[in-house]
Amino acid sequence: MHLFRRYPGLTAAFATGLVLAAACSDRSNPAGPPGGGGNPGGPQTPGTPVVLGELRCTGNTKTKTVVCGDNSNRRDIIIDGPNNKYVDVASTNVNYDAGTQAFTFDVTIRNRIPQPLGTADTTGALAPDPNGINVFFFQAPAVTAGSGLVTVTGDGTGTFTASGQVYYRYNTVLEQYELSSPRTWQLTVPLTVTSFDFILKVSTAVPYPDGYVDVEGNFNVRSGYVRQLAAVSRNAMGEPDPIPPTFAWSSSDTTRATVSPTGLMHGLRFGSPTIRVETTSGSYRYAKVPVNVLAVRRIWTAAGANDNYENPHNWLPVNTAPPSPTWQPDSVKPVPQDTIVIPDTVPSFPTLTQNEGVGGIEVLDLTPGGTVPTLSLAAFNMDASGDVMTTNSGAINNTVGVLTLTGIARTVQGTLPFTRVTGTYSLTGNITVRAPLRVDLGRLTSTGFRIQATSQ
Repeated sequence: MHLFRRYPGLTAAFATGLVLAAACSDRSNPAGPPGGGGNPGGPQTPGTPVVLGELRCTGNTKTKTVVCGDNSNRRDIIIDGPNNKYVDVASTNVNYDAGTQAFTFDVTIRNRIPQPLGTADTTGALAPDPNGINVFFFQAPAVTAGSGLVTVTGDGTGTFTASGQVYYRYNTVLEQYELSSPRTWQLTVPLTVTSFDFILKVSTAVPYPDGYVDVEGNFNVRSGYVRQLAAVSRNAMGEPDPIPPTFAWSSSDTTRATVSPTGLMHGLRFGSPTIRVETTSGSYRYAKVPVNVLAVRRIWTAAGANDNYENPHNWLPVNTAPPSPTWQPDSVKPVPQDTIVIPDTVPSFPTLTQNEGVGGIEVLDLTPGGTVPTLSLAAFNMDASGDVMTTNSGAINNTVGVLTLTGIARTVQGTLPFTRVTGTYSLTGNITVRAPLRVDLGRLTSTGFRIQATSQ
């Protein structure tokens, strides 16, 4: 499952901010929202802030308390209790100085939605939005016991849902469940005032103010195997759409991975294509998910009815795990990260028709008295970055082509053609090499095994 990462910066597209429900109390009482990250995307529309709830707070100079309660008629969005659904705004260290008439308390913010607060950037890094996270007074303090005028010091005034609203700003980025450092708020409260009410809201930039698509599943797949992906369309708060939309899936590189209309991903060959999913009903949103198609051991089958190494129908992927019920041969020739296996149980053996790169090479002569397997380079070159092994009479041969061993801390044994070593290899058995054998800026180590060069 993809989780949200930190996002840097701010684009001007969300200058008005997103208004979130806030809770203010003497102690935090977290209650997490549904959802939990994703790989979101889609066009985002700036405009009027989304108002999700109100919290009326009461300050009392005698008891030195600040207590907040829900003041919203939108009970449908307060499903986890009256407060603390989207953002915790918790107050501590409440104090009233009668001499200066300063009513002070420390306030922290905790993010409770999957999106990070305080940034609008979607690249995944972390940089605070210059406008910060603003907790503003939706309703200025109103005296409820006593008489006089309560004023807020604040960090300034701005236009959130109306002009001239006082706010306190937190210059930070908060990921899900992350808690801000405390800030001290100060109100001026005359001695003639005992208690007063005010209403708070939180306004902040988020990467996806119009919502996002959350893609779930395992994004690693071996060639020839499948993985089921699932998509959920969520609003900015991370809540699933009440009516699930339909989706369309696509792959950025169908030679490496394909994806069905139901999100079934089929790995084809090594690489990191991107799977895209977009809504085709409801609010338009989309996501792009990088996936990894892993290298495999590719078995030569000669099913293509010829000895052409380049013919994809001559190869079959294999894995130690049982194949999926929907597994199918993928008809892809080896790529440089794959290990190729040439067994002695097939009617013909591969011959290169162009230069090639590969991971490991195994030419396996395992059947006594059977056909001797070979890999023929002919007049072409092959680079191998993995272990290279031929057994018994099995061989890698050539006319003028060269096998170059490029791997680091790899092994080699068996019968080889013209060979050049640029990596570091150690022998796990005797090797017989068609001369010349060249070691160029590499190393070939033998402990108890023979190295023999021949003219044939």
